[in-house]
Formats: sequence, C-alpha cells, structure tokens
Amino acid sequence: MKNLVLHFLLFTILFLGLASLFYLYGKNIWYPYYKKYSYTEPKKQETLQPLTPCKECTLTHVGPLQAKIIEKECPPSKAPPVVEEVLTSKQRLKRNLADNDFVIYPKNLTLIGLKHEKILEVWTKKNGKYIHITDYPFTAFSGILGPKFKEGDRQIPEGIYGIGYLNPNSKFHLSMNINYPNAFDKKMAKKENRTNLGSAIMIHGSDKTVGCIPIGNDKIEELYFLAEKVGIKNIKVILAPVDFRKMEVNITKKNKHPWLKDLYSQIKKEMKPFISK
Repeated sequence: MKNLVLHFLLFTILFLGLASLFYLYGKNIWYPYYKKYSYTEPKKQETLQPLTPCKECTLTHVGPLQAKIIEKECPPSKAPPVVEEVLTSKQRLKRNLADNDFVIYPKNLTLIGLKHEKILEVWTKKNGKYIHITDYPFTAFSGILGPKFKEGDRQIPEGIYGIGYLNPNSKFHLSMNINYPNAFDKKMAKKENRTNLGSAIMIHGSDKTVGCIPIGNDKIEELYFLAEKVGIKNIKVILAPVDFRKMEVNITKKNKHPWLKDLYSQIKKEMKPFISK
C-alpha cells in the first residue's frame, strides 16, 4: 500500500512537470486549437453618431444613449492678435502730418486746451483753411473751471497766449512754457489789486500736474519736435474752460469778476474758425 501511494505521487509530479513544459514550450501547437474552439471576439459596442452642431450651439451628450444640443451663447471668436507698429515720436508725428496732406512741416500752430473736455487740440492754417492735425488727451488735471488768479491756486489759466520757450531738461520729460500772465491777466489783476499771479505754466510730459497741462511723455515728444520745426513765435495757445463751439458758460451777476464775460467772448471768437469737418 505504501509503495502504491509513493508511485502515485511520483506519477503526479512527473505529469505536472511535463504539462508545464508543454504549456510553456508547446504553445505553437496547442494555442491555435484553443483560440479556434474556445476564444470569441468581444462584440463591438454601438456608438452614437453625434449630431453636427451649428456654429451657434454647443453639442452635449446626455446619458449613454442620447445626444442633445444645448443652445448656449458662443464664446467670442479668438481673432488673431493685432500687432501694433512700434513708431518713434517723430514717425508718429510724420504720420499725423501725412494724413493731413503735409509734405513739409506746417508754418504755424494753434493749440487749443479744453479744460472741461481735458483735450489739447493741435491745428494749423494752410492756404486759408484751418486743418486739425491731432488731439492729445490730458494725462492729469488740477483746479476747477475758471481762470488763474494767483500763485498756488492750482488753476490752468484761461485766455490767449503764446509759447515762451522750450525746455529740454524738464523734470516732466520735456516741456513748453505758456507765457502766462499775458497783458489781459495783468490788467485785470491790477484792477482787483491782485499780485503774485504765478508763472511757469507748462505743457509737459508725465501724468502729474499742479496747474499745467500734462499730455504724457510720448505725446510731448511729438509736440515738442513739431514746435521746434514750426518755431515758437509761430504758435498760438488758446486755453478755454469748455469747448465754446459746443457749450456756453453762464456768468451770473453774483460773480466777483464781471470781466469774465469779455474774456470768454474773446476766447469764443478765437475758437470759432477751428471747426472739424
């Protein structure tokens, strides 16, 4: 009995060993039969044919067996980035002049500073016609509407002026001096016994001011260069509380400075020919 058990164990070990060798090294023999009789390809899952979405809609799948179009506001289309030309101040100025049919630099300039609108307009006169060259927005503002009366009141003057000098060494990049006070300012101050009227009113760069007109560094470079070409003796500066071509200022009887009516009438008359088409 003992020998029978021993022989059975040896037979089992030998059989398993041979079976393992056949499995490992005889796969070319047995695997084709196994694949033919016992292996089946998995069935392909049915897939939905998605609806073709319109440009104004977004396709959304709801559940495994249903497709649904949900209308949504389309996101803004991504336009190609606009590559801005990098121009120097002189190039920008020449482009502005070329747009107004100037082959050479103009022979005169009129600068109109509008305090309420915070715009500095640049004009010239050619062949009897007034031509609007460009505008420069104020980059800062101080004071209120109304003329300048004294030093330190933070007011931008109002009246008809010229350019006194150009300053290439300004702490505000570049600057152009407005020759305030003019004869009218001095005459009214004398009538009212006012002294110390202030001075050094500038059109300059940067974005800070106390009673001057800042237009930013890049814009003052354009205007400064143009002023050099034109000559400061050929530049007029009109500083107004509002654009009198579109608005009026009501001077009441309670106003302490009745001469404002005459001043504003003069400014309005000076501005009248400068009408953009």
